[in-house]
Amino acid sequence: MLALTQDATEVIEGLLAGPGVPEGAGVRIASAYPNEADAPGTLQVRLAVEPGDHDEVIEEAGARVFVEDAVTQYLDDKLLDVNLDGEQVRFALLGQA
Repeated sequence: MLALTQDATEVIEGLLAGPGVPEGAGVRIASAYPNEADAPGTLQVRLAVEPGDHDEVIEEAGARVFVEDAVTQYLDDKLLDVNLDGEQVRFALLGQA
């Protein structure tokens, strides 16, 4: 299962606590392209009001992450981390130790 670093957990928790973000919202990780041939392995991360029908839901210390069913297997042994550059947030996937 995808795991979260402490930094990623804190950033996601902060994003979800922002103004106008509804209760139960989360960050969703999904394939950026429905047709894998367009850009295989390209993922997108965005705020989502609720998980998709078959999404895996990961909850950790106030952070909620919805993982699209189609990418769950790819992310199974990964660690979600975050890099901060000023106010810009960049998520990164690392291998789990």
